[in-house]
Amino acid sequence: MPAEKQTHEKINQKKMLPKTTLAQWQTTFDAINDAVCLLDMNGKILRCNKTMESFLKKSSKEIIGGTCWKLVHGTDKPVKGCPIVRMKKTFCRETLVLKVDDKWLNVTVDPVIDETGNLAGAVHIISDITRRKQREEAIKESKERYRGLSEASFEAIFISEKGVCLEQNSTAEKMFGYTLSEAIGRKGVEWIAPEDREMVMNNMLSGYEEPYEATALRKDGSTFPAEIQGKMMHYKRRTVRVTALNDITKRKQAEKELRKSEQRFRSIFENIPNIAVQGYDADRKIIFWNQASEKLYGYMKEEAIGNQLEDLIIPSEMRKSVIEAVRNWVENGIPIPHGELKLMRKDKTTFPVYSSHVILKNINGELEMYCIDIDMTERKQAEETLLNSEKRLHYLSSQLITAQEKERRRISFELHDEMGQALTAISINIRSIEKELPLDLTPLIKERIAEIYSLADQASEQIRELSHYLRPSMLDDLGLVPTLRWYLDVYRKRTNLDVKYEPINFEERPSPEVETVIYRVVQEALNNIVKHAQAGSVLVRLEFKDKEAAVFIKDNGRGFEVNEFLAPDDLKGGIGILGMQERVSILRGKFSIQSSKGHGTRISVEIPLH
Repeated sequence: MPAEKQTHEKINQKKMLPKTTLAQWQTTFDAINDAVCLLDMNGKILRCNKTMESFLKKSSKEIIGGTCWKLVHGTDKPVKGCPIVRMKKTFCRETLVLKVDDKWLNVTVDPVIDETGNLAGAVHIISDITRRKQREEAIKESKERYRGLSEASFEAIFISEKGVCLEQNSTAEKMFGYTLSEAIGRKGVEWIAPEDREMVMNNMLSGYEEPYEATALRKDGSTFPAEIQGKMMHYKRRTVRVTALNDITKRKQAEKELRKSEQRFRSIFENIPNIAVQGYDADRKIIFWNQASEKLYGYMKEEAIGNQLEDLIIPSEMRKSVIEAVRNWVENGIPIPHGELKLMRKDKTTFPVYSSHVILKNINGELEMYCIDIDMTERKQAEETLLNSEKRLHYLSSQLITAQEKERRRISFELHDEMGQALTAISINIRSIEKELPLDLTPLIKERIAEIYSLADQASEQIRELSHYLRPSMLDDLGLVPTLRWYLDVYRKRTNLDVKYEPINFEERPSPEVETVIYRVVQEALNNIVKHAQAGSVLVRLEFKDKEAAVFIKDNGRGFEVNEFLAPDDLKGGIGILGMQERVSILRGKFSIQSSKGHGTRISVEIPLH
């Protein structure tokens, strides 16, 4: 029997109770877990139990005589919706649910009718229903959350029991055309095309939880590809299956287009000549092998497919590093750099290729590596031929320069010794003849003899200068440092330029070849300065450093654009510079020139001494 009814009957039978049972009645009254009090016609409290004292945190003396609205709400009159006021009108039980502070309360008021049928008072019961309300709110929130998530889902969601639909979300209604009332009670396979129904039913009944694909069937009879995934769970005390179904039409179309695109590219790669393309899976097994690969490596497509990369075209000394490189790419994303490699043909011969690599994901999300190889054999042969040609040209150039220097030395010697001596002899003979002539020579004859003397002296001086220009004998006799000092003194007097000469650490003489090259570089550079630079000063620094002979030449002239001056379509202005470069390169030296308009020119030469 409910506590409210028990209390009501006990109060109505109170006058019938003997005094000996009154104490027992009060004990029972206090034992009730709800807060209970007896009210008179005006709503004043006549009696209350211990729970009411605890609820109001007051003693019975403080409670009795007061009204519930004063004690609970702190008001002088009943609150809006007060069940006591309503009970006086209806003579029936009235209830009110309200929240006081952080508690939910259920207030019940039952009328007490006397023997004449008139209202004598009321029984007022307050029950704490906070926990129940919290459970109800939690259930409500859970339902709303589930419904919200379900309705917001882009997938069709069904709840079924033993294959029969119990519930669906709005996405399912839009996707298939069945309203909720139409869907409930139907078998789940009615949403599936006939050819896939047995598979889907087996998955539903067996509790299969992995995603799978099937053809879905709409209410109007049209079909579409779907991805389905289900899970068994408990719902409203029943074991049900929650199934999510996703329309994958766009994905299937994209996969179809991707396959077409892949087929087109495969066709291109398959038939492209001279570019070998191979494809490998993540385990380095060959999955693609075009015709150019057959030609390049000697393996037919049927021989190659399914074999390991390293077993076919990788030389044994490279296999370990190749396997590790591919593993690092697949597992750690470290790409294999492009570059030249030596790979192996079917006949085990090796040859150079330029290899590029790329890793892609196929339509199934699996990694695939593609290698694009170009045979470098012809290019390497051409490079070797060019290198040999350059070596021959260097050798011929070296021989030409050596022969030129020898010829200059010979001509210089002949001019200085033979022509110089001949002119000296001419001067001596003329003087002897002059002494034998009569003293009364005419002024004209004396003038002609003086002219012969002058011409002979001029010719001697010019032959001496020409001899030094061709090949100064002091370069062989005294060495580079004094020869350059002499040459720069002559240059200074001839050009009136401010020439500064700085020989540093040149205590020892380098080889004659090095001395000759440096002398010719300085000579050519100074000639260019006179012809083109319009400079006011020149610095020539000669230095021994780190087993090298170095020369640095700097002027403050107008400068020029080096790239334009040495353009391959017009080398007329750069022949002298190219000659300097060639002389230096023959001795494996370094030559550099820096210049810009308005900022002068700087030439640096470094020649190894070993």
